[in-house]
Amino acid sequence: MPINKKALLIDFLEEARCNTNYSSPLSLKDIRGYGSKHECARAWVSIGIAALMSRTRVTYPYQLYLGKRSRRYTEYSIFTESIKAKLLVFRNPDGFQNMSYVTEYGKKVEITFRIGLKGGIHFLGKDDEIINIEKINFDGDKHYHRSLNRNRMIERVRESLRNYCFISTRQDLIDSRSSDHSIENSRDYNDCQLLQLTDLLVGSFREILSLTINRNHKKIVDLVRPLLERHFEGYARMQNSRWRNSLWMSQFSVVDGKWQFEPLEIEKEPEKDIQLYLPNFNF
Repeated sequence: MPINKKALLIDFLEEARCNTNYSSPLSLKDIRGYGSKHECARAWVSIGIAALMSRTRVTYPYQLYLGKRSRRYTEYSIFTESIKAKLLVFRNPDGFQNMSYVTEYGKKVEITFRIGLKGGIHFLGKDDEIINIEKINFDGDKHYHRSLNRNRMIERVRESLRNYCFISTRQDLIDSRSSDHSIENSRDYNDCQLLQLTDLLVGSFREILSLTINRNHKKIVDLVRPLLERHFEGYARMQNSRWRNSLWMSQFSVVDGKWQFEPLEIEKEPEKDIQLYLPNFNF
């Protein structure tokens, strides 16, 4: 998330909260029906996809949903801003089951974060598009019951970064406090909103990629399809799209202790056995 565009993105998110009259924390897994929470999440995902755009189209402008409805109709706005956020999606389909050489779950996450971060920023950065990471918001402490290991996550990768990638040395680089802005000792309110937005985007990607779309989420997660379609059409198509250099997706498996990287694809539905009933006609 570019620092100089953070306030702009927060303004869009707050406008959606105001339009839907929803102020509580947002998480895709907590949406179990339709209502203000659903519409706010839907607006946020629309905003998130717009924020990932690296350029706007005059002929086919992006239709932004901000949670406004008039009677039965959904109102859309033309998105003309350029926020240029980036999203890295790095997945392990077996849920770390094959990382048996690492015993603690938290360590598995830290190692995966380090490798995914390096691969993603190397792919999305360029000599004329420098990536300089000033702050990392990580939803971690409450899950792992300990502070995150900065050395394992960041310091081991710093010296191997390409010359267009930088990570700040500031002591407060990683903020892993709660992203629930309704409780005490959570992180800064705006950072809570950005982490909740990330949760919605990642959850939407997960449901579409794994073909496990919750019927209550369909209108929300369908908003990420245009971006995924461009991605799966190939690198050249993605570079010519409005989301140029905005998305990196990969997955890995560990076989005999060695990491193997694979393109991230939509899982295929299992083939069903088709049984034909042929009546026995006796003529």
